[in-house]
Amino acid sequence: MPDPRIDAVRGTVAVQRGPLVYCAESVDLPGEREVDAVRVDPSVEPEDGPDGTVVAPGELVERAEVDPSEAAWPYRPLDRATVSAAERAGIVLVPYNSSANRGPSTMRVWLPTAA
Repeated sequence: MPDPRIDAVRGTVAVQRGPLVYCAESVDLPGEREVDAVRVDPSVEPEDGPDGTVVAPGELVERAEVDPSEAAWPYRPLDRATVSAAERAGIVLVPYNSSANRGPSTMRVWLPTAA
């Protein structure tokens, strides 16, 4: 859990096993989704996946269209009212030290939690 005084990571968790820190990469997400669609469930322990990966239970969300004039403060957690759909999924996480070796992608270590 991050320090609650740091706005940028409030409401997120990082997955660590021993000395390894894991991250989500866009190349592992279905439907060409970006890593900002990932929400993990911190109440359930991640499972071992293939090739040194970890599979964390969570969901992939799609945001509803929001009028920019009514946009929320950017550091506030995502409200359920702004989510148009949520799909339960196993989120594949790779060790941070081996990320970015499969072509252009985005990655994220601090993952938002599912509500």
